[in-house]
Amino acid sequence: MEIVAGVALTGVMLLIGTDIIGRIFGYPVPGTYEIVSLTGGLIIGLALPATSRAKGHVSTDILLVKLSLKPRLVLTVTTRLISIMLFLLTGYGMIRMGMRLNASGEVTAVLSLPFYYVPYALSGAFLIQPLILLSEILESVKSWTLTELGKTRRTI
Repeated sequence: MEIVAGVALTGVMLLIGTDIIGRIFGYPVPGTYEIVSLTGGLIIGLALPATSRAKGHVSTDILLVKLSLKPRLVLTVTTRLISIMLFLLTGYGMIRMGMRLNASGEVTAVLSLPFYYVPYALSGAFLIQPLILLSEILESVKSWTLTELGKTRRTI
């Protein structure tokens, strides 16, 4: 997904550059706005799991830093479980939206590109994201368990 998002971003940059140069000479690329709009959603959505895995999102740990290890673990697990549920629901919603758009045959105005593939692609990203969040939960629990085992060994 990350590679597809990168290729799409590169393609959008080339398309925008070509459109700008074409406009200077009186030959804009038809449908540039449509392609950039559809692809922008794909780029953001498909890059989400990779960005999350790399911990590339902005995070404010003001509260977490002040907590001891066990409350930090509880808060981390709780927020990840809530996020898992939200992403599963959003992924399901995107599948339903893709099905509705496919059934209605809705297309873009200029190039007649179908809309339905965008929600389907986003649903894939939104359904993979819970796996990333689950791995974060497992990492947190493993880290906490190892820390607790270390404390137990020191006291024995």
